[in-house]
Amino acid sequence: MKKRFIDLHVHTTASDGTLTPQEVVEKALELGFSAIAIADHDTAKGLEPAIEAVGGRGLEIIPAVELSASEGESDIHILGYLIDYRDPKFTSVAERLRRARYERGVRMVEKLNELGIGIKMETVKEIAGEAAIGRPHVADALLQGEYVKSYDEAFARYLGYHAPAYVPKYRLSPKEAIDLIHSVNGVAVFAHPGLVHRDELIPKFLEMGLDGLEAFHPQQGYYVSNHYIDLAKKYGLLYTGGSDCHGTRKGKILMGSVKMPYSCLEALRRRRKELEKGREGNLAV
Repeated sequence: MKKRFIDLHVHTTASDGTLTPQEVVEKALELGFSAIAIADHDTAKGLEPAIEAVGGRGLEIIPAVELSASEGESDIHILGYLIDYRDPKFTSVAERLRRARYERGVRMVEKLNELGIGIKMETVKEIAGEAAIGRPHVADALLQGEYVKSYDEAFARYLGYHAPAYVPKYRLSPKEAIDLIHSVNGVAVFAHPGLVHRDELIPKFLEMGLDGLEAFHPQQGYYVSNHYIDLAKKYGLLYTGGSDCHGTRKGKILMGSVKMPYSCLEALRRRRKELEKGREGNLAV
């Protein structure tokens, strides 16, 4: 029997990826994936174009999102899998986050202007297109205007944490993110915990209802992945993995660098059913 592989963490131009949902689908089909999760930042606008692009060619599109949260000074990303992305509870929060991202973009451009960098918000909007605006789009504007020579330089000199044009992003709390995912029938997973270096938060997130840890990621090597598999088993959590593909934004297309067995998707579906039964039980009390 042929093995089936999945990628549970892919971005598109609906957030800060460089590949359209249609291009992501073509790449996934080329690589022979059975399923991919479109997990754009704070939005689900890439899902329907991707589903339409499949056209019955045997690729499952898993509805997902990557929500931005914060805990103290740490950025925390919570992945939501199998979400009801059309639910008004989700769409209203996503729209609020979209507006906050736009306002943050305006403030970053203002700071750059104060530094003598003459980019305009109209340029950033044009680059972002239909996507929710983020720092990568501002970095692209800096590159386009030849104020920097590379994407990394844009972040190092102007947009990175503690850089002069950095503006903090509006974020949910981890509990708000987890609760939102559960409210739209999703499964909540702590994204790339090995990049956060705050393992002491995992028991706290578990009390909030966290369902899993992203053990496999291109920036989490063999020993780090095994560490998070062990922690997942210790706390009774799922473990997942994905390429965190942003198209060519990180120098190369990372889709295909992480291949998870199809059983990971089946485990997510089982967890979703368990959560549904738990909610039904609470309603019956």
